[in-house]
Amino acid sequence: MSVLPSDIVIYGAAFMPETDGSTTGGSVDFTRRVAFYDISPAGSVDVISSSSSDTATKIAYSGRDPTGAIQNQTLTLAGQSWVTGSQPLERLLYAALSGASANGPVADPGGPPAVGDVALAAHSCVLPSGSATTDTNVRTAQTGSANHSGTTPALLKLQSGDGAAVSVGQIIWTKTGTGSNQLRQIIATAGYGTDVVVVNRDWTTVPDNTTTYKILQGMLFEISPNPVTAVIRMFSTSTADVPAGSQRTYYEKVFVVNNNTATALTGAQIEAANQTPTLPSAALLDLALTTALNDTGTIANRQTAPVSGIGSFITQPAFISVAPGQPAVRGIAECGRRTRCVATADLAGRRHALQGFGRSDDARHNHVNDGVRTDG
Repeated sequence: MSVLPSDIVIYGAAFMPETDGSTTGGSVDFTRRVAFYDISPAGSVDVISSSSSDTATKIAYSGRDPTGAIQNQTLTLAGQSWVTGSQPLERLLYAALSGASANGPVADPGGPPAVGDVALAAHSCVLPSGSATTDTNVRTAQTGSANHSGTTPALLKLQSGDGAAVSVGQIIWTKTGTGSNQLRQIIATAGYGTDVVVVNRDWTTVPDNTTTYKILQGMLFEISPNPVTAVIRMFSTSTADVPAGSQRTYYEKVFVVNNNTATALTGAQIEAANQTPTLPSAALLDLALTTALNDTGTIANRQTAPVSGIGSFITQPAFISVAPGQPAVRGIAECGRRTRCVATADLAGRRHALQGFGRSDDARHNHVNDGVRTDG
């Protein structure tokens, strides 16, 4: 059995504070996904579940409004019907579902845990243009979607021409037809044919040419393989000093996990492949890997450098080779303000972690979208 792109998932650590005086790092938290793709709703956000049973589950989310101020809102799900938010946002920062464990800025909003996949998405669709909740316009899939087989991951064949308009991290909501009311995330847009995208896991019912869909921008809380109750952007609420202020260095730890428990991914390299928008001239983004799998190390606070159990920081973009016998990964990562991000991974076909701390510094408030890529 091959390791598929959908097997590689980036999870958070047990301690991911948004304050400078708290313990940072620890073991992997399989309930927390780390968002490395950009999320810019440019308006309000809405929420929906793939399950009609999710009618009392709550979601609490935070984001920056058009003035840069952090705003919060809590919504109660209505199953497979959209619930609309009212808080205008320029970007989402983090969100938590019922049952989330307290970790950094995230807390349990109360209510019963979700039983389906949940999407928190911008009110305005990527495709087709218009509202996710009220606009009747949809796209229609082509014949050619499939669940994984051999070395080929789960796929959706989009309407002709849509492949060029979508991006990694965006969410697919199947609205009507075969396989309706499913939520999946795009994890690759090339390599499998024209208008064909890779999704994060197999379909419950494979879509066909009767399936209509919308493409959304936001956060997906998948129920499998590990139920996710929180999604967060690293250093999500960090702000920089005013011009001529102090340079600050932050450290964060994440785990890049191979969820394929039967097959190890070996002989790999990892890098932050791209940064969008481009880092300011005063900023650096570095990555380092820990020296042991399943590392549970912590640091006193996010401005204290790890002093043991970690390799050298390498300024990105540049490949970091995984040591012989240790597996590696493909994924993405984001930091703000000369922040050094940590990359960790479960790559031995077990839930082990190959970790690293990331560091970055910047003299301005900035959020960076970084693609952490591993090749093996």
